[in-house]
Amino acid sequence: MVTVRATPDCGNAPRKEVLRDLVIAMAEADGEALAGLVGEDVEWNLVGETVLRGRAAVCAWAAGLPAASEITFGAVITHGREAGVDGTTEAADGRRDAFCHVVRFAGAARTAKIAEIRSYVLPAGEAEER
Repeated sequence: MVTVRATPDCGNAPRKEVLRDLVIAMAEADGEALAGLVGEDVEWNLVGETVLRGRAAVCAWAAGLPAASEITFGAVITHGREAGVDGTTEAADGRRDAFCHVVRFAGAARTAKIAEIRSYVLPAGEAEER
C-alpha cells in the first residue's frame, strides 16, 4: 500500500477526492480504480510520450505502471469542469518523479467522469534543479 502525504482540505470539493483517487490509482497500478474514474472515450495525453484513447487503453497502461511507495500531494485545484493536481511520487527503488495532471471532466455534474487528462511527469531531481 502506498503512503499518502497531503494537507487536509475542507472536504467541500468532491472533485478534489476524484483527483486524489486518480493519482493513488496510478501509484498503485490499479486499472480497475482508474476505470471507475474515466469516461469510456477518455483521452489521456502523456506529454512527450504517447496519447491513450479510451478506457481500455488507460486500464492496460495503468496495469504496467511500477507501484509507488509514497505520494506527496502539492496543489489540488478544481473549478467547474477543469481541475489540476501536482506533487511527487517515490518508487520502492527510490526513484522520485514530479507530476502535474490537468483534467477536464465530461460535465458539471458531481458524477461526471474524466474526459481528458494532460500529464507532465519528470524525474524529481530535474524538477528541483530548474
